[in-house]
Amino acid sequence: MDACHLCQGTNLPTAQRRNPRTSTNRTLQPVRCFKTSGTGTSDRQLSSNLDSSAPRRPTGSASQQLLQAIRKQVRKETVPWFQGMLQPWLDGAPPPLTDTVPPEQLADIDSKFITVDGVRLHYKEAGSSGPGKPTVLLLHGLNGSTFSWRDVIQPLSQQAGSEGCRVIAFDRPPYGLSERPMTWPEGPEGNPYTSEAGARFAEGLLKALGVQQALVVGHSAGALTAMELFKRNPRIISGFCFVAPALPSASSSSRRNSNSKSKDEDKKDSFIWRATFGQQLQRLYMRALLQNENAGVNYIRRSLQKRRDEVALGKLQVYADAGQQVQQKVIEGYLRPMLADNWDRGSLYSYRAFSFPSDMPYEAITQPVMFITGEKDGALTKGAKKVSELLQTEGNCKCEYVEYEGCGHVPMDEMPDKFMADLQRFVTDVASDRQPLPREATLTDGVDDAPLPLYPPSETAPVQD
Repeated sequence: MDACHLCQGTNLPTAQRRNPRTSTNRTLQPVRCFKTSGTGTSDRQLSSNLDSSAPRRPTGSASQQLLQAIRKQVRKETVPWFQGMLQPWLDGAPPPLTDTVPPEQLADIDSKFITVDGVRLHYKEAGSSGPGKPTVLLLHGLNGSTFSWRDVIQPLSQQAGSEGCRVIAFDRPPYGLSERPMTWPEGPEGNPYTSEAGARFAEGLLKALGVQQALVVGHSAGALTAMELFKRNPRIISGFCFVAPALPSASSSSRRNSNSKSKDEDKKDSFIWRATFGQQLQRLYMRALLQNENAGVNYIRRSLQKRRDEVALGKLQVYADAGQQVQQKVIEGYLRPMLADNWDRGSLYSYRAFSFPSDMPYEAITQPVMFITGEKDGALTKGAKKVSELLQTEGNCKCEYVEYEGCGHVPMDEMPDKFMADLQRFVTDVASDRQPLPREATLTDGVDDAPLPLYPPSETAPVQD
């Protein structure tokens, strides 16, 4: 066996050599050297299995390791994100959309349209009002629409209550087939894309349809709209059903009366406190991007068209079971609003207007409340539990909390039978306990205090072939 630099001059199968680091004798395992003829270099060299107790050379100071970790995190989270975010600025002025039509041309046979506060709203309803028949208002979440309630509206109207009930669902701008206004009056009541505007449209729709009181069902951000409606007109609500709700977990009174320690705990639960450096940079950059009209529209189009392609493949990403089969009609139903005029700019203005409150006046609720959540809905389920516990311990209302095992963010899609059974039971219970509406709670138009007509005419969409 020839000597080489690995053997350091010895060709013995096993050699007793002195370890210069530990000054102890160690036994080295045989080393085999591979050489390529004529080159003097090896293709691969197999080193010996050294004793595991041999000390390792330090890889660098703690500060160097920290800097390396920060660089790695920035490369992982921030750099790819910024690469994607630069493109909307480079794309320039967005061209006009050529594949959209007025929302009325996309309507279903049971679609209806009505103008509230100068905005054309799309809505659907089933059942009728009458003595002992409650009215239920369904409020969808972000990127939802009346389509979210497609399997709820008709069955609920027939089976809830002792003699059925009236069920109403509408599209909150900029979603579904409702109008996306491009201009609006100045002032706090002008912007049609805020959470407060959603509550204003809900109240105006109920008034226009002659409804004095309704049980309000809010899914996800629709629960936020329900609470805004409560703040605006508490007497119009006979009960709440919060479905996978996106709600703040603090009550207004608890925040006013909380000490500095509890306020610090609330702060630690906030996004700003928990966000990584990269996430905070993203948030600030996103805010700046959305304020620019051209870059904002380009970003919305790129993002939602990417999401559209995912949905077209059946990847809704809202179910606990990612492999759950999605029917083609469901895919088409979720994608249809992206064929309506101004869907891109309406979405941009909605993003600009959206804000999440730090608290809600839960302590003022006296109506019955029910929560329906999914075990696998993450932070929203955690928040719903907290609000439910708050209502049960500090509130002035009946409160029931239901959580479905193995369910995600859309209980009415993932577990429709359970959901319908629980919702029907709750609506029936609220209707049986309902007291007559107080005289002072009778709704008026706010101008001459004259009662609104019971059933004003509504406009029905043309039948689609």
